[in-house]
Amino acid sequence: MDRSPPAPPAPLGHNRRSIFIYTEEQRGNQLVESMVIGMLSDVSGSDKLVVVLDPFSHIKFVYRIDHDSNNLDAAAITEQDEAVFNGKTSVQINSMSYKLGTAENAMKLLRGKTHWIQDKGAVLSVLLQNAAARKTRFAPPRIERDRVRKVPQGVPVEYLSDPVAPAA
Repeated sequence: MDRSPPAPPAPLGHNRRSIFIYTEEQRGNQLVESMVIGMLSDVSGSDKLVVVLDPFSHIKFVYRIDHDSNNLDAAAITEQDEAVFNGKTSVQINSMSYKLGTAENAMKLLRGKTHWIQDKGAVLSVLLQNAAARKTRFAPPRIERDRVRKVPQGVPVEYLSDPVAPAA
């Protein structure tokens, strides 16, 4: 059971379609609030992934979910517009057809968990593959390695700015 403390409550006007992702990056280790855009599901429904917008780079990462370790493993980058994640649109990735599901369905796929850990190695792999291929492709399944399984106490939390809230 994860006993790490939850992030402090979000400011008023907090978006319910966002999650907090623990990242280890150049800016330092932190929990970053990120918008859930939607999900991808293959035709059989056996392969389901979530799409999350990185608030700093504005890259839409496609993540495989590892509920056991609370990790999100980057699998690809997509350039699909937010509007096409409507449950009706399909795209081809690696010669497979994937249906683009809504953000609400993606949140259900996350099973109500709002705190996740970004697997740094998977993100680097996806960024490198995307730079080389210049089109949406899935990175190979994750490599078995030691994983961060718990968010350290006291890490800073960075919230999304709320475009609806009046300027102070």
